[in-house]
Amino acid sequence: MQRTLYLVLFFTLSSALRTQVTPGNNVIAVDVSTYHVENSSIGYDVAFQTGVELGMTEVGVFFNWTMIEVQPGVFDYNLLDIVNLYYPAQGIDVDLNLNPINTNVLEVPSDLANINFDDPLMIARYNALLDSVKLHLPDVSLSSLVIGSEIGAYLGNDQEAWMKYKTFYDSTSTHARSLWPGIKIAVELQYPDLINYNDYAQDLNENSDYIGVSFYPMNADFTVQPDYMSGISMDTLVDLYPDKLINYYQYGYPTSALCGSSEQLQADFIASTFFYWDYFASHIRMIDFTWINDLDQAAVDFYADYYGFDDPTFLEFLRTIGLRTWEGDGTDKLGLEQLRCEARSRGFNTLDLDCISAIHDEEMGEISVYPIPAHDDLYLLSDEEILSLTLLDLCGRTMIQNTQYTGNRISLSDIPAGIYLIIMTTANGLRSERVVVE
Repeated sequence: MQRTLYLVLFFTLSSALRTQVTPGNNVIAVDVSTYHVENSSIGYDVAFQTGVELGMTEVGVFFNWTMIEVQPGVFDYNLLDIVNLYYPAQGIDVDLNLNPINTNVLEVPSDLANINFDDPLMIARYNALLDSVKLHLPDVSLSSLVIGSEIGAYLGNDQEAWMKYKTFYDSTSTHARSLWPGIKIAVELQYPDLINYNDYAQDLNENSDYIGVSFYPMNADFTVQPDYMSGISMDTLVDLYPDKLINYYQYGYPTSALCGSSEQLQADFIASTFFYWDYFASHIRMIDFTWINDLDQAAVDFYADYYGFDDPTFLEFLRTIGLRTWEGDGTDKLGLEQLRCEARSRGFNTLDLDCISAIHDEEMGEISVYPIPAHDDLYLLSDEEILSLTLLDLCGRTMIQNTQYTGNRISLSDIPAGIYLIIMTTANGLRSERVVVE
């Protein structure tokens, strides 16, 4: 059934003319992962080719430090040697994660577990790891090196911890650049941490070549946020880092009903992503969609133990983040077909597809929001009826929700100073405006 979504996001960036994502300037990646579908004959090669066929030109390769230095001073290079054989033969560039921190888990060798990140010993040992990696990846073309994955979850609101990690990051980045001249360096942070710990993140990213982002638009209870959060995230990140290219190293949307989602909502999220990405194509370099296949129960159980968190909705989020189902040979979800179509329409593939546009940029009536900045009250002036409105913070949290909006005034007396998005529903669809409250 054809589904039409009318959605226009009016960004305050007056110069944000609509360009388009292109293979020459942007990268579509897919996190292939090492998880396979139930039929063991359909493994990594098939998943990898699924990504290549839709237009993938880079692939993420993920190592925790302890996956290579398995014991203090003891290294296992088998996986690195496989990487050096496999990806050059495929003619594809690699975004390499070498993580001393993976989300909320410290991944350093056991003898360094109680050593601060700014300690010269910690820095020297990671630099030795980089030396080893360089020796075992002589043929791999590295697009970027990511030093830490979702590290804000581990560092928290601890300024001293962030400062120590910055010393580590800057020192090890310098060494990496001496090994791979011209390499781009990043550290990956979850989107909410880039907002909530903005001062720390800005300082940490001072010498980053790319701004590394992990983005899953989820509420605190792991239910999904609306698909337009993709546009809000891009608008916010470009505003925070106007002079640096942005790489979404993790980017996904689950399909589980327990998360309040479905295959159709995942497909809508992907359609919205490309709609907004076109506006920010000169700033958003890459999006790496997570991941090809759903997880089996054993993988879900592993992550529950690894992260020390067994909330059922969180585990369903992890299990169903894939673009294909796990059971049997696996089946393509609607989201994968949408990704193929969005990629084809922008020249990334020539697949024979039956594609229907999910989003149309329609002419809509004028809506004025004033004053900006606002203080106690916000006023709306519209030539079409506003049916409902929602005020969101930049992490997607609902601050005001009015399902039966009347009048033209919104009280902001209980709203803290900050930047917000007001989403207004009319008979023609959704409108969004940025609001500054002082």
